[in-house]
Parts: sequence; C-alpha cells; structure tokens
Amino acid sequence: MKIHFVGINGVSMRALSEFIKSRGHDVTGSDRDISGHSPHNVEGCDLVVYTNAVGSDNCELIRARELGIPAVERATYLGELSKTYGNVIAVCGCHGKSTTAAMLGSVFGKRNPTVHVGVAHGSHVGGSDLFITEACEYRESFLHLSPDIGVVLNVGYDHPDYYRDEAALVRAYGKFCENCKTVISNGDDPIARTLGKPHATFGLGKDCDYRAVDIQNDCGYRTFRFVGKNAETRVRLSVPGEHNVYNALAALTVADVWGLKRNEAAMGLKNFSGIPRRFERKGAIFGKNVFVDYAHHPAEIAATLRTAHEIFPSVAVVFQPHTYSRTQSLMHEFADALSAADTVILAPVYSAREAPIDGITSHALCREIIRKNERAYCFDTFSEIVDFCKTANEKALIFMGAGNIDIAARNFLSLRRD
Repeated sequence: MKIHFVGINGVSMRALSEFIKSRGHDVTGSDRDISGHSPHNVEGCDLVVYTNAVGSDNCELIRARELGIPAVERATYLGELSKTYGNVIAVCGCHGKSTTAAMLGSVFGKRNPTVHVGVAHGSHVGGSDLFITEACEYRESFLHLSPDIGVVLNVGYDHPDYYRDEAALVRAYGKFCENCKTVISNGDDPIARTLGKPHATFGLGKDCDYRAVDIQNDCGYRTFRFVGKNAETRVRLSVPGEHNVYNALAALTVADVWGLKRNEAAMGLKNFSGIPRRFERKGAIFGKNVFVDYAHHPAEIAATLRTAHEIFPSVAVVFQPHTYSRTQSLMHEFADALSAADTVILAPVYSAREAPIDGITSHALCREIIRKNERAYCFDTFSEIVDFCKTANEKALIFMGAGNIDIAARNFLSLRRD
C-alpha cells in the first residue's frame, strides 16, 4: 500500500510511519514545519493517516475526500495497527506512560518487541510478536486499543479542554480497562485500583500484590527488593526519583504476570537509562547543571523537583505552561508545585491547540507564586529568560514544559562565558 501521513513530524506519527515502512509499504508524509501541505501529496495513495492537530479543512484531507481515499485519525490507526501484533501491552496514566512503556521495551528487550512511545527517538521497530505502547487518554484516544495487558499507572484530572470534570476522565479510564483482557493497576492510587477489577496491583502498600520493599536511596537513585507471588528480586534503577520506583514496579509486575524470568526483567531495568526530556541532563554552564523535562502537570512538576532536590542543594526551574485551559483549571496547583523550586522563572503560555483565555497568563501564575512568598519572575521572550538564567545561583537549572522550552535550554547552553 501507499500510505500518506499528514503531520508526520509528530513523534507518534513518525513512529507509526516507521513501523509501516518496515513492513514494506510505501510511506510519504507532510508537515507544516517541513515541506508544508499540498493536495497533490495524497494523489495515488491507498490510505491517509492524519494527526488530530490538523483540522478538517486541511487541503490534503479535502483532496482525499474528493478522491474517495480512506482517511483515519492517528489514534484509530494505532488501534488497528496494534491488532496485527501477536500480543499488546498498553500503558495508560496521567503521568509516567512514556517512561514505563520504554522501561517495558528494555525489560522485554530479548523478545525484540515493537515499542511505541510518544517521545522523539523513543520508539523501536521490532518483531510482530509483541507490541508495547503508551495509551493516551486525551480525547479518549486509548479506547481504540484492545490490549492483552493494560497498565493503569495513576489517574488524576487533566485535559480540561476535553473532560469537563474528573468523573468524566475516570469513566474513560474505566472504559479502557473494559477493553483489556488483563488489567494491572497501581494499588496505592485510590482511583486506579478500583478500575477493571485488576488482575494484579503494584505499589508500596502492604495490600498490593507486588511491592517494593527495603528501598534505598543513593543520591536520588533507588534500589529495592521486588516481592510478590512468593518470590523476590533485588532491583537497581539507573534513572532517579521516587516516581520511577512506581514506573519500575509496573514494568516488573507486567513481566511477572507474563512469565518473564525475574532476573531478566531486573537486568532490563538496570540497563534502562531514561528517555529524552525526562529529567535529561543536557550539559553545564555558568556553574549550573542544565536539564530539560517534559513535566506539564502539577503532579509531574512536584515529582521532578523532588528528584532534583535529592541530587542538588538548590534548584531553579524555567517553566513554560502548556495550554490555557490547563493553566486556568490548575492555577493554584501549579503555584504549589512550582514553589518547591528555589527560584521560578516563567515563560509565556504555550498555546498548542488553543486560543488565549482572558486573564490566564504566565504573569498571573507568577503573581500566585509570589503570594506564597516564593521567588518568581516572568518574561515574555526566551532571550530575556536566557539572559536572566546567567545570574541564577542555583546548582541545577531545569527547563520544564511540554512545548518548545527546550529551545531556550539549547540557547542558554550555546552561550559563552564572558
């Protein structure tokens, strides 16, 4: 088949195109950030796959309809593609999906799985026996999947532009669990553990089926004993942070339920060193260690800052809020989470798919943080942020957000010391 991807620069779209190309199909793609869009791009195609970031008025989609070429949205196509693999493991949750899916790819590495992760360079074209994917809750995308094993990491309110309240989000998670043959849930999460009558639970609580005990912390990096089902294994993680204990527990539980040898699973985790933009160290300059991080929800921000403080005596964060609706709905929660940093530097809101909302700005968030007697500053351009960061005294500087804040990090690292 000849398949055209509209919006191919998206990390998920790029991965899907690579999966299909590996099967011998002819793949083409377009994106506004490369060659742009043209109705001629779809002529002669058998199928068009598009990201929901493009509207129905896209010239390529219009031309596909005129020519009678089937066009399917990315999440629908992912669901159909997953059915062509022997077994499917899907990881959902408001936080940790990408990391846990990538961890599973390392744990099952000897089985050569195909891994679909929503970060640049995070996916892997493998065999057709096992497909590991993160399952995104936005717009109920994960309901297109029917996994053999579904993992629920956590459930917390997000995407207020689609879900009117937490109850609506929880119902979507419940539907996802209904689509899974086996459900593995975080037993310490009060919502996750109630969904889908889980086959197994993981966590730190004594009532969880699989647990991490005797946790040791060495400058942010954890070791622990993984116990459950009358057996135990010592595990050492090569990624820092308490939140990664939960991600690792999820991966280990899946492996145990699957029947993978525990020593093999533990070695796979030890070899996992992280994925891009997840507390990723990019270099050092002006006496500061510079990181980029994808955190864009208060719970994620809090987890990243806790991890940073375990390693460094002082931490500054450059935060770029992601979408106006999320900033509006979680304004107070953002202020609380960011206040854990010694210094907060705010960039303008990254609008993504949204129009501005009156009064919802980074300046408003800055005022909220200052009310808590915390040091916070707000700037309207990356160049102003980069200049200010030179004067920061903290030992760690984290450029944080799901937008393009990594550009500011690169710009900062490109400076030369005067």
